[in-house]
Amino acid sequence: MVLPRDILDRIAAFVGVLDPDGTLVEVNAAASQTFGPRFRQKVWELECFSYDSGVSQRVREEVGRAIGGASVRFETPARGVTGEIYELDVQIHPLLDEHTGQLKCLIASGIDITERKRFGRELKRSLDLLERAQRVGQLGHWAYDFPTGKISWSDEARRVFVGDVQFEPDPEAVKRLFHPDDVERLRAEMMDAVASRRRLESTYRIWRDDGEERIIEIEAEPDFKATGEPKRLFGIVRDVTQQRLRERRLKEQQQLIDLSLEPIFCWELDGGLLHWNPGCERVYGYTREEALGKNPHELLASRFPLTFSEIRKRLLSGHSWIGEVVQTARDGRQVIVEARLDPVSSGEKTLIMEATRDITFRRAADERLRLSEERLAIAAELTNLGTFDHDHETDIVTVTGNVCETNGGKTMTRDELLASVHPADLPSVLNAIKRASDPESDGIYTEEHRIVRSTGEVRWVSVKARTFFEGEGKARRPVRTIGAMLDVTEQRSFDEQQRLLMGELNHRVRNTLSVVQAIASQTLRSSSNPHTFVEDFKGRLQAIASAYKLLNETTWQGANLTELLREQLSSSCGSGQVYTDGPEVWLPPQIALNLGLIIYELGTNARKYGALSVPGGRVQVSWQPIRGDDKTILRMEWEEIGGPPVRPPTSRGFGMGLIERTIGSTIEGETKFEFKPEGVRCIIDLPLQSPPPVMHMPA
Repeated sequence: MVLPRDILDRIAAFVGVLDPDGTLVEVNAAASQTFGPRFRQKVWELECFSYDSGVSQRVREEVGRAIGGASVRFETPARGVTGEIYELDVQIHPLLDEHTGQLKCLIASGIDITERKRFGRELKRSLDLLERAQRVGQLGHWAYDFPTGKISWSDEARRVFVGDVQFEPDPEAVKRLFHPDDVERLRAEMMDAVASRRRLESTYRIWRDDGEERIIEIEAEPDFKATGEPKRLFGIVRDVTQQRLRERRLKEQQQLIDLSLEPIFCWELDGGLLHWNPGCERVYGYTREEALGKNPHELLASRFPLTFSEIRKRLLSGHSWIGEVVQTARDGRQVIVEARLDPVSSGEKTLIMEATRDITFRRAADERLRLSEERLAIAAELTNLGTFDHDHETDIVTVTGNVCETNGGKTMTRDELLASVHPADLPSVLNAIKRASDPESDGIYTEEHRIVRSTGEVRWVSVKARTFFEGEGKARRPVRTIGAMLDVTEQRSFDEQQRLLMGELNHRVRNTLSVVQAIASQTLRSSSNPHTFVEDFKGRLQAIASAYKLLNETTWQGANLTELLREQLSSSCGSGQVYTDGPEVWLPPQIALNLGLIIYELGTNARKYGALSVPGGRVQVSWQPIRGDDKTILRMEWEEIGGPPVRPPTSRGFGMGLIERTIGSTIEGETKFEFKPEGVRCIIDLPLQSPPPVMHMPA
C-alpha cells in the first residue's frame, strides 16, 4: 500500500492506486462510496467511465500517457452509484521504483468540480443575458466603492451618460455631467439612501458634451460591511428622455381630451387607468377619483367580440383595434360602445388611448328592427308568404319571400312577375289588376290563381294588394301597389282531398252497411242460439273495425299486409303460435278490408277447431307476389301445423263459404282448401293492380 488506509480514507478527494497496466487495486472511502468501483479491473472499464464509450476512451488515453511516464491532468464526467453524473478534475502521477527506475504504480486523484462547472455555466449564461438585456432595454449598471471612491460602469451605462463606451470618469467628472440644479438633490438622496438603508429611485437631468439635455432614471441600493460601514452603492441607470417627453405631450393631449364630450380614457396595457375624461364620467357614472388606477375593463366588465389576449397581441404589434364592446355602467346599465384602442409607446410601458362612442340606443333600435324582420321572415317561411311592392313610375316590382322563388329582396318588372302566372289564369289576373288600378276604384285587389315555377311545378297563390293613388279628379293616378302572396297549394289540395274523401266516405258507409247486413244475416242463419249469434257477429264486426282502423291511419290509401295480419290475429293466438314470412306488401283498400275479414275467419276456425286450439299447435302464414305479363298476383298460404287430426268436412260451413264468396266474387281471386291429416292448408290468390311497392316502415 502506498499510503496507510486511515490516511487515504481521511482525504476528501477521490484517490485510487493503479497497477502499471492500469488495473485498479485500491481506492479511498470517498471514491468507494461515490462510485463503488470493482478492483482488479482496468480503470477505463469501470462502470463509472464505461457508461459512455467516449468517456472510457478518453480515460484510457490519459492513463496510457501516465503509464508512459507523464503526469497528466484532465477533466472528465463520471457516473456515480446513484446514476448521478459528476464532473471530475483528475490527476494521475506515475510512481517509480527508487532503485530500478521502473514504474511501480499510478496514483490517481480526482476533485468533484460539478458545482463549480454548473456555477460557471450559469454565471456565463446570466452575464450573457444581462449584457443582452442591457443592450435591448438600454439599461446600464454602475457601482460606487466607498473605501476607494472609484466608480465602475457597464458599457450601456457609459452610453447613457456620455454616449461613449470608452468613457472612464472619476467622481468629479461624473458630478459635472449632472444639471447644476440636480447635483445637490442627487448627493442628498444618495446619503439618505445610505443612512436609512433604503432603495434610491429618482430621475435627474444630465448634460452631454454637445449641450443636449437628457433625463435619466437611477435606482440604487447600498451594501454594507459586517461592521455596518457602507461598502458599495450598486445601481442601474436608463435614459427616460423620450418617455418623459411623451408623457409631457400626453399630458397636453389630456387637456384637449377633457374637452371632448365622448368618453376617452388612457390606461397602461398591463396596469390601471391614467386618465378619465368628463365624457367617461357622463356615460359610465364613475368619477375620476373612483376610476384612476383601476383596470378599465375590469371596472366596466367589458365584453369584447374576441379574447382580450388576441386584442393585446395586436396592440403590442403597434396596430389599433376597432370594434363594438359591451360594458357595464356604475348603475348596472349595459352600455354598447364603438371603441377604438390605439397603442402609445412610452418607454418600457405601452399606454392605450381608448375612445368610445355610446351606440346603445342605436343598437337597441337595430335589434328591434332585426327581430321584427326576423319574425316577418319566419312568418313568411312558415306560411309560405311573400310580399311585393310595385312602383308604377319605374314599373319595378320588389319581391320578398320564396313564393316567387326568391329568399331575399329581388327586383323585376311587372311583366316579368306576370310571366309566372299560369296562362289559363292570366286573363282574369289582368282584369283584376285593371280594376284595382282604376282611379275611381278603392284600389283593393283580391285574386286566387296558379303560378308556374321554373321547374314546371304549378302552385296556387292567394294574392291581396292595395293600390295607392295621388292627385284628385282626372289627375288621380296609381303610384304604388303593395301586396302579399300566400301559397295555398296545400290548402287547395286539402280541400280537394276532403271533397273526394267525403264522397268516398259516403260510398264506403253504404258498402259497409251492406256488408254488415249480409254478415248479420248469414251469421244468424248459421247460429244455433242467440248467444252464439252475438259472439260470432261481434267478432266479425271487430274484424271489420280493425281493418277500418288501419285504413283510416293511411287516409284510405291502403294497408300493409304484415300489419293487417297482426291486427286480425292478435286476439286468436297465443305468443309464438303464428309465424309470418313474406316481403312488405301494400294492399289496396278494398282488398285490405275483405282480406282482413278472411284472416279473422281463418284465425277463429284455427282457434276453435284447428292448430291454435292446442298448446303445441302453430300457424305458418307466407306470401309472395307473382308477377305476370299483364297483372300481379299475391299468393298467400295459410298452413296449420301440430293441431288435432284433420278430416275433410262433409259440408261447407259459414266461415269457408264466406271466404270463398269473398275471394271469388268481391275480390275476384281464387281460394283453395287442402284438408290434410296434419293440418288445414288454404291457398289464396289475390289480384294486385300494380307491382307492390317497397314499403318504408316508420322507425
